[in-house]
Amino acid sequence: MINRIIALCPKFVDLTNAGHLELIEKIVDQLLNEFNTLQKIEKIEKDLIQRNDTSLIFILLALKIAKSKIIINDINEPVTISIVFAVYKEHNRIKKKSEHPHGEDFLRRKVSQLEWLFKDHPNFKWELLVVDDGCPENSGAMAQDIVEKNKLIDKVKVLFLKDAIDQNLSITRSISSTSDSQKGGAIIYGMWYASQQKKGENHIIIYTDADLSTHLGQTGLLIEPILKQKKSVTIGSRREKNSIVVKKATRNDRGKLFIYLWKRLIPNLGEIIDTQCGYKAFKNEIIIKIIDDLIENKFAFDIELLLKAELVEHDTIAKVAIAWIDSEEASTTTDLQPYLPMLKSIAKMYKKYLPLNRTSSDFASFISKLNEDEFNNILNNIPEGILKREPYEYTEYNEISVSDLMKCKS
Repeated sequence: MINRIIALCPKFVDLTNAGHLELIEKIVDQLLNEFNTLQKIEKIEKDLIQRNDTSLIFILLALKIAKSKIIINDINEPVTISIVFAVYKEHNRIKKKSEHPHGEDFLRRKVSQLEWLFKDHPNFKWELLVVDDGCPENSGAMAQDIVEKNKLIDKVKVLFLKDAIDQNLSITRSISSTSDSQKGGAIIYGMWYASQQKKGENHIIIYTDADLSTHLGQTGLLIEPILKQKKSVTIGSRREKNSIVVKKATRNDRGKLFIYLWKRLIPNLGEIIDTQCGYKAFKNEIIIKIIDDLIENKFAFDIELLLKAELVEHDTIAKVAIAWIDSEEASTTTDLQPYLPMLKSIAKMYKKYLPLNRTSSDFASFISKLNEDEFNNILNNIPEGILKREPYEYTEYNEISVSDLMKCKS
């Protein structure tokens, strides 16, 4: 029976193809008609993942969304969801494919995904908060134009980080202009803005990326640990055994080094690996406790939020395996390659938030003094002990020392 549904699926997912994004909902509906429990869906997913067949990506994405839909169907209490994302130089991907080769029409598509997911569930209220991060291409204004032309004012609000700075809002006191923010400042402002609204007891604030890499139909997976397991934070992870990932670029070795190093600085995040996946959910109550007095407004803001949440409420972070399709064509992070600045920020977090110890202090000092050329040399000579292991092993594996890395930097 599942093979009949698989036969209806393309062998890839094109994020710029509106037909693909509409078909995924039809496939999910068919899955739920024939396999209507989490146990049945998870068994199919496990069997298909074991095939290790990249041509199954479409059905595997559909299975993740089907699981999410089942979870949503089982939630009866009132829930409010605020979803925040930042736009910076997203002037091409916000367009339709007919208007630009990289066009994903992501704003209208996100609305469509959420409308479909929460259809027939009046207990769910949701909103999208789009935050312009000082985009020189006026992505925020383009988003506002789409909102008005498509009559989405009751579902989508566009915020401008510059306005928050000009108004001297407390959440922006660590930045003097939008140039001080690279995604982090905008997301933090959006989450703060959402937390100030009176949305009731079950108010969950999610942030995601502007592109369509993470289908918002998976939102049920993200909120279930908060509503059912009494967690305060859930992170989507691309590094679990049943994660589904399509990645066009080869950034894995750099990512491995990054994870190994930050784990030497912040070991208390334990089994968490994928800190940079742009799909995380927070109870409003935890946001209120951690959102102020942050030191990071750029790409390492994820780690600071997670660290502060863990310090406020131990063992409060859950991770869930998600499906993630790389939207590489117009990525704003690929060109920036921010690993070294991120590590330097994490070194500052270690010094601010954690008790000092000799090993972590040595790594923090080493990272703080690294320049770009030295870091690039390390990237070209990553020790074999790091490369031959998987990131989940780095929590315990610590045999690559500062002295070893010193030999790689020159």
